[in-house]
Amino acid sequence: MDQPLLSFARDLVRIPSVLGDEHGVAERTIAEMRLLGFDDVEIDEAGNAVGVLRGASPGPTLVLDAHMDTVDVMPRAEWTHDPFGGEVVDGRLYGRGTSDMKGALAAMVHAVGRLDRESVRGKIVVSASVGEELIEGAALRVVMQRHGADFVVIGEASDLNLVRAGRGRAEFRLVSQGQPAHASSPERGVNAVHVMQRVIEEIERLPMPSHEFVGEGVMCLTDIISVPYPAHSVVPSACRATYERRLLPGETQDDVLDAMREACARAGHPETEVSLALADYTSYTGVSWEQPKWFAPWEFAEDDPIVALSLASLRDAGFDPELASYQFCTNGAYSGGYAGVPTIGFGPSSEHLAHVVDEYIEIEQLEGARGGYAAIARGLLSGAGA
Repeated sequence: MDQPLLSFARDLVRIPSVLGDEHGVAERTIAEMRLLGFDDVEIDEAGNAVGVLRGASPGPTLVLDAHMDTVDVMPRAEWTHDPFGGEVVDGRLYGRGTSDMKGALAAMVHAVGRLDRESVRGKIVVSASVGEELIEGAALRVVMQRHGADFVVIGEASDLNLVRAGRGRAEFRLVSQGQPAHASSPERGVNAVHVMQRVIEEIERLPMPSHEFVGEGVMCLTDIISVPYPAHSVVPSACRATYERRLLPGETQDDVLDAMREACARAGHPETEVSLALADYTSYTGVSWEQPKWFAPWEFAEDDPIVALSLASLRDAGFDPELASYQFCTNGAYSGGYAGVPTIGFGPSSEHLAHVVDEYIEIEQLEGARGGYAAIARGLLSGAGA
């Protein structure tokens, strides 16, 4: 068992870092990077913990990214293992963030920190980023703009398979208008909720696109709120609905917005407003982001150098990865989807263990990830042996 790696991963799990409260994990990560001899370490203005290791000669920049923030542990009473205890039972490390994604972060730090510098050229940047659970890619953008990036590895769970594409995510706000009236005489008004009901019926009929590698697009109604709310003896004058849409490579904002507006017209209410919702997030350091909630899908071909080199390197190191796609949205939405920087995903554990009660990571997968990140780094930065 790789005791130093496991001890670091347990330390990270024991420090709560629910979205917006990542500073404790950032400080612990910086301390581990210093211990392992990274050349430069810092907590940047956004609150990301960043370590840089420079190879023996000039070359490209490889960024490995794992986010520090987690979702909350509610409902706490259903956990049978302490979510912040770092318990190891039957080959599993339990706790919030083990799979999503403190295990990957620990594996990245130890993989890079133990590399022989003579085996790589260029530099490796390990990014322990903030805010991913709300605003995918915003914090990684800060790291990439500061340090550059020729290749990016996203460490989200992939069962140690190589991910070459990922769904994106968008959130849409629909607002229907009515005419207020007293609830004792509803026929004198126009109920905006009834208007929205007809719009929703058409939205739900929209065919979802499919992608031969990534799969199906998804549309999910996440809330409906009348205006005013709560309403007291009044016919609602407006109604707001929110849809979350999982995006496929090749889809554009105009494609999706046009389809939703056409659905409103078919419902008989073309005046219904359809727009992207806004993400508004402030990190624990005070840096704020406000941007439309469109987090782009991404895809790189099987013969793209980042995919081919990484796949060959993993196989040479004894792995047998399949090519896969992320079904959830990741920070790759920025690196691969927006910036177009060659991006892959590789991480321990399964997507299905994210955000669940009694979250855990297999220690075998944790250790495998460390070896996998080292192999990928050597392959992309043209070195051998470590």
